[in-house]
Amino acid sequence: LCMPMVEGAIKRLEVLRSQPELREKLWEIVRALQSGLKADGLNIGKTNSMVTPVYLSGSVAEGMQVVTDLRENYNLFCSIVVYPVIPKGQLLLRLIPTAMHTMDDVNYTIKVFKTVSEKLARGEYSKEIIVDARKL
Repeated sequence: LCMPMVEGAIKRLEVLRSQPELREKLWEIVRALQSGLKADGLNIGKTNSMVTPVYLSGSVAEGMQVVTDLRENYNLFCSIVVYPVIPKGQLLLRLIPTAMHTMDDVNYTIKVFKTVSEKLARGEYSKEIIVDARKL
């Protein structure tokens, strides 16, 4: 590894040792996010880490519209995994909560994911693809 990465890893270990309350805060946020997403009917599969997957159904193009909507209209960042990494017709969005997030952030994220999953189910993101194609 290059020296900046080694130094960063060492610093993170020092923070974990000197501020154990951050680890507990992180897991509090993670548990609230994951249980809230499940309670709203979202599929997060099985996870034992803070990385929180959200599985949705849709095309790659719809998935890109979802991610764009999340970033541009809701100010939420997540990464997306699509075919061929996962089966066609499935989308995997990954959330990575931190100890710096608040319960308000968690509640907002759950609400937004419920909203975009409903929009996806109604076909609203496939309509946006057609509209965008006409602009070309």
